[in-house]
Amino acid sequence: MEIRTRHWGLQEVAEDRVIRFPEGIPGFPHCRRFVLLGEEGSAFLWLQAVDDPEVALPVTDPFRLFVDYEVPLEEEDVETLGVSDPREVAVLVVITVRTDPLQATANLAAPLLINAASRIGRQKILAHASYSVREPIPLG
Repeated sequence: MEIRTRHWGLQEVAEDRVIRFPEGIPGFPHCRRFVLLGEEGSAFLWLQAVDDPEVALPVTDPFRLFVDYEVPLEEEDVETLGVSDPREVAVLVVITVRTDPLQATANLAAPLLINAASRIGRQKILAHASYSVREPIPLG
């Protein structure tokens, strides 16, 4: 399938790469389908909306940067994602890049959980955790 993007123009992506967020993502309720763009194995990828070429969020695997980061998997997550084992869930966090890239932050308070097999996702709000929506990314 072809998707239009603001930053990379027309992109050809396989249908089985589409990640569906049945509940949407807060701030982007009109976007329910996304794909990950970027080089496989890269520390940072783009979560590009299929339904809106203007929506592309930089994301990363938080466990590569924040070794003590934890995301509890609750019954609501299990039901929405359709998983039986936490190892079936990929976790990403949205990155905010300011004018100075060295000041980039990660939203650890609202990770994106994705069933890697079925490609169903949801954004989990960690309301009772002490994580910040603007956690500075550690350098080095």
